[in-house]
Amino acid sequence: MPKQHHRKPSRLPQFLAIGGVALLVLAVFVFKEKPQAAVPTANPIEPAEAQLDRALADHRPTLAFFHSNNCKQCLIMIETVSQVYPDFSSSIALVDVNVYDENNAVLLKRVGLQFIPTLIFYDHDGNEQVSIGVMEAEQLHQTLVTLVEGD
Repeated sequence: MPKQHHRKPSRLPQFLAIGGVALLVLAVFVFKEKPQAAVPTANPIEPAEAQLDRALADHRPTLAFFHSNNCKQCLIMIETVSQVYPDFSSSIALVDVNVYDENNAVLLKRVGLQFIPTLIFYDHDGNEQVSIGVMEAEQLHQTLVTLVEGD
């Protein structure tokens, strides 16, 4: 009588399932928000909308910076604003707005935000100039100089 060979059940589905879970865990760690350079703000405890309203009511030139903490262009702009803005902190209010903070939802709707990063420059009369995307440090510096001078 010929000897029968019993095949072991394939473990491929188990390996694929374990591999998929491992990839999912890895993806969570990779795409999780990473700490970034802090953007200097006047009062980080006060809601962004209240900061903006107060600055505009005081007729103070203001930079409203809309970003997330995980988009590549936003991270570049966070670094640029952190580098350039301190020279203007005594003359220009900075309103730092994380678009994924649910406390900022009303402000996002109010300004009609569509893309990030977005910078809105308000002069002392509340007139606004919008810049979408990455600005070079020199361009941001010059825009802030113009904002202070009121031209």
